Amino acid sequence: MLDLKTGVDEKFVEENMCPIGLAAHLLGDKWIPIIIRDIALFNRRTFNDILKNNRENISSGSLSSRLKLMLDLNLLEIGTSERHAQKKPYYLTEAGISFVPILFNLAAWTTEFRTPAADIVALAKPYLTDDADRMEWLLEQLRTFNIHKTKEPEPLWWA
Repeated sequence: MLDLKTGVDEKFVEENMCPIGLAAHLLGDKWIPIIIRDIALFNRRTFNDILKNNRENISSGSLSSRLKLMLDLNLLEIGTSERHAQKKPYYLTEAGISFVPILFNLAAWTTEFRTPAADIVALAKPYLTDDADRMEWLLEQLRTFNIHKTKEPEPLWWA
């Protein structure tokens, strides 16, 4: 399918790129990992919640276009809110949930070689190791909140 905005044949790109190149093409945007982080770890599910509480100050236009792209990439789905008919909460799909360990790998790398925000490093520290059981627990909790929707997370439930 030809993307009319960019002139890129996405099917051709997908079938001919190496896996790393394709991942960079699909997710090589600074906002996508940050939005996944905000939904997965900070339970920011609505447009306004992500916009107002984002540490990196994403603009409304950037957020809007990235959420649309993430829906198209099947990283997110839109749910419904029982409390407010106009609010549309975003939920991670299985593809979005499976990206969370990659986020922690990125965090481990920057923690080792750079100096990111100490408060967030302290929260993430237990996940910056090779503890497979801890990561599997986290992913199962994310499935409970996002896929099954049988439980609402408490603030900083993962810390």
